[in-house]
Amino acid sequence: MRFTGFGATHVIASSVVWQARTLTFACALLFIAQHTPATAGTVVISNERSGDLVFMDESGKTNDIVPLCKRPRGMAQHKSMGLLYIACSDDGQVIEFDISSKHTRRIFPNLPGAMSLAIHEQSNRIIVSNEGAATATVLNIESGEVLASLPTGHEPDGVALTVDGSKIFVASENAGIVHVFDGITYEPVKRLVTNLRPRRIAIRNEELWVSSEMGSRVEIFDIISYEKIDELIFAPRGFRSEQLTPVDILFDQAQSTAFVALGSANHVVIVDAVKRKILKYILVGRRPWGLALTPDGKELFVLNGLSDDVTIIDTQSRRPIRTSRTGLVPHSIEILK
Repeated sequence: MRFTGFGATHVIASSVVWQARTLTFACALLFIAQHTPATAGTVVISNERSGDLVFMDESGKTNDIVPLCKRPRGMAQHKSMGLLYIACSDDGQVIEFDISSKHTRRIFPNLPGAMSLAIHEQSNRIIVSNEGAATATVLNIESGEVLASLPTGHEPDGVALTVDGSKIFVASENAGIVHVFDGITYEPVKRLVTNLRPRRIAIRNEELWVSSEMGSRVEIFDIISYEKIDELIFAPRGFRSEQLTPVDILFDQAQSTAFVALGSANHVVIVDAVKRKILKYILVGRRPWGLALTPDGKELFVLNGLSDDVTIIDTQSRRPIRTSRTGLVPHSIEILK
């Protein structure tokens, strides 16, 4: 249809104004979406090579990217304070990050090769493994005071505390040892000899689960007697043992199911944690090593370090449902609660 005269000019002008207003409104919505403070269910991923944090929702849609530091790696939440602590390995520091404003509040310096973190909220302490110094540092979160420097073997990685904070565990990759320290006096208590390259630690009731990256297994120790009580040896069809390099271990809320990222085997394994029985291997991206569950336990997020993405798995059907891009070389993941 052809418009002429004054009426046509008025119609065209009105249309232009309406389109401009629509575009402005759409841009405003986009800005709000990209700068909305983190809320419950927000997924946060640290990316080693791109040096940033990626924020996404539970559907895997990226909402924000925050430049952070050199080689951000391990992360831990202080849920009651709404804070996130991030190890910046190449900067030799830990950042205290405000989840609501998405800004750095404080920096804990002099932590060479800061790697993994564990928080004990009741005592307001944070444990940091220092890959570059063969130590783990115990910090008072409120004052920033160094409470202890715990000697470990070379390349310490995974750290964990018992619920009451009375015991601290630190895995030393090169030494093939999990160091046990008294959580009050910080004195060494025991050395648990593991298989090759222990990486991550998870506590289930009175059991200590340790992933042995080059041993293709998870070893289980009693945290009272320190005796080894069992192990899970992984063997998905079509893979050699040296391709199975387990890293992260995660339990569901009931601690009845365990999830283990199998690294170079490009799979995640689901384990009956009570019977210690392997239930299913699930193919994901390249070299999975970080894991997180949504608050309702219905979805498992799997970080794939060499394909720069995250695989989302439906825990009921035990099938992947989508894959989303992350930053470069994603390392750790937290789902904010």
